[in-house]
Amino acid sequence: MNLESWMVNIAIAIVGIIGTYAVLRSRVERLEEDMEKHVTESSSNAKDLDRKLNAQFKKTDANVERIVVLEQNTATHLDMGKAEAKFVSKLELELHLRNLELVAKNTNQKVEKMEGKLDDFLDTISTYTSVGRKQQ
Repeated sequence: MNLESWMVNIAIAIVGIIGTYAVLRSRVERLEEDMEKHVTESSSNAKDLDRKLNAQFKKTDANVERIVVLEQNTATHLDMGKAEAKFVSKLELELHLRNLELVAKNTNQKVEKMEGKLDDFLDTISTYTSVGRKQQ
């Protein structure tokens, strides 16, 4: 019986090894299939990501070109500092206009005084010339 028990133990061990091998083999096959599926999905995802990244880079390049064009177009436009340097404020303009009005008013007064003096001078000359003719 010793021999039979030994043979039974070997048979159990061989069946155990064969069973373990079968389970491991099926598990490895399933893992290989899962890995292949993962690789194919990963490559398709990588292609999609590459396509999307390329599209985003193209959009970025287009936006950079548009920014360069806009910067070139707006380089001649006035900004607030240039406008303040070139133009006067409304208050300053009003002050300049008031000064011009005052200068014009003073000039008109001086012109009127000169006209009056010229009239007086003409009267004097005409009186002098008429008196001088009468005396001759």
